[in-house]
Amino acid sequence: MLKVLHFVSRMDRAGQETFIMNLFRVIDREKIQFNFLCSRRGEGDYDSEIRALGGQIFYTSEITARGPAKQIQKFRVLKKALRQHPCDVYHIHTHHAMDAFRDALAAKSSGIPIVVVHSHNTSALYHIGAHKVFRYLLALLPIRRFACSEAAGHWMFLRNNFRVIHNGLNLDDLYFQPESRARVRDEMGWNGQKIIGHVGRFNEQKNHRFLINVFEKIHKIDQTTRLVLVGQGELESEIRSLVQEKGLEDEVDFLGVRSDVQILYQGMDLLLFPSLFEGLSVVLVEAQACDLPCLVSDTNSSETAITNRLTMLSLKEPPEIWVQKALKLLYASKPREDNREVLRKAGYDIRTLAVNLEKIYKGQ
Repeated sequence: MLKVLHFVSRMDRAGQETFIMNLFRVIDREKIQFNFLCSRRGEGDYDSEIRALGGQIFYTSEITARGPAKQIQKFRVLKKALRQHPCDVYHIHTHHAMDAFRDALAAKSSGIPIVVVHSHNTSALYHIGAHKVFRYLLALLPIRRFACSEAAGHWMFLRNNFRVIHNGLNLDDLYFQPESRARVRDEMGWNGQKIIGHVGRFNEQKNHRFLINVFEKIHKIDQTTRLVLVGQGELESEIRSLVQEKGLEDEVDFLGVRSDVQILYQGMDLLLFPSLFEGLSVVLVEAQACDLPCLVSDTNSSETAITNRLTMLSLKEPPEIWVQKALKLLYASKPREDNREVLRKAGYDIRTLAVNLEKIYKGQ
């Protein structure tokens, strides 16, 4: 049995964690054991499913140091955790080169045979200068280099010596289903309304303030529109206050973290996604699998445009231009279709990706 230890913050319902779970569900669990080392304590959204699939969840010790000493303590804490929980493959999921270098160095110096650094984004909200420096140090380590997109790979790694691993989906389950659309719209009370959705954590990256401003202008033009926000995060209370200030509390739904997001896509009419940056959003892949029209910022990688349902627009454009584009997409009469073959040909079938990763984990 090959033991793979995934290093994450916590297994909450977010992009990279959803990809890992998609992989865990279909990988050959008689040959490969997935375990998880988390830097944040507390029950994650996926923890009960991880245990049901036979995975174990471990935690690093609490970090108490500040300043430069914090990085030294993190290194020592990780070394200790790796001694306690040995593995054959150590798979680091991150978006910052400083974290990647520290964690990979701890793993290599602990004698772990295969160390993977997997880049999941194209920018960061902290220590950009340190990231640029540590990219050079990371290039010196004998590791496997993965990225969710070409753009995410170039953000993390100095050279083109990385492998793109798409954020794959189970295409047997995720595709447009007219009967599911009718059912979810009835259950959610959405009949007769145009549903604009957003799925993502409430943080600076997801740009919720801009999203609310755009929706306010859309709703003034078409009162049948409704905004549905799925997710949670540190800015949720601020965004709730903004919605109240604009008098939109009856037109905006905060649904929290949902396990049925893939069903909610069926009932939506438009996904509005103005992120400041993304690696390759799992949400946008899922939405396109459901043939849901998407209006997204051009800070998303062009690789995200898997189907013709995705429209990119610059954040430099005023909200009024976003409103015009959104209304055009809402009023378009093109019927939604089954996109499974399109995504399969583009390399987003999780079963194929799982087979390829099994070979990589085994050193083939």
